[in-house]
Amino acid sequence: MPFRESIRQLARKMQTCEEWLELVRDLQEPIQAGRLPAELHMRWAGKGDLMAINALQGFVKETDFMEASLRKGDRCLVVEHDERICAFAWVTFSDFSLALWYTLKLPPGWSYLVYIFVHPRFAGRGMGSALLGSLMKAVREQGGSHMIAGMYSNWHASFRMHTKLGFRVHRRLSQCRLLNIFPTPPKAV
Repeated sequence: MPFRESIRQLARKMQTCEEWLELVRDLQEPIQAGRLPAELHMRWAGKGDLMAINALQGFVKETDFMEASLRKGDRCLVVEHDERICAFAWVTFSDFSLALWYTLKLPPGWSYLVYIFVHPRFAGRGMGSALLGSLMKAVREQGGSHMIAGMYSNWHASFRMHTKLGFRVHRRLSQCRLLNIFPTPPKAV
């Protein structure tokens, strides 16, 4: 076997790849939002909620970034139980940087679901579906036409919830890392 081919095979063995899915939902189609149990309350987040949101699961952005995002027009819908946030869904209407080399460009009327989280204590009760459905309806009422969500293909529960609520796979990207450290640009699958 030539040296060049040996190096290629070795490099392939030393990389790990994950599949990233972009799903799209047409917000003009009917939206079926579940109902929250009576002891839960849904409302829009404000600046005073950002520390609690960030602490829920180690949210992926810092509090000052989140505050600036809210000022730019992002919205975050929260669910409370006994005045404590137990779930949230964050949406942006601006182009969103997913990686150093990939910015999701949003046409007018489109939004991107940056993050949705339900505390494990409340999982499996339909809270995620109710939260996402309510968020989609609110975005539609504000003039939104489509929502994009992104996730890894092995996030099975999230994928089931999104497809149950009408999201469809729009694009599949393969993201690889050399030596399980250095990311390579994503490729369409």
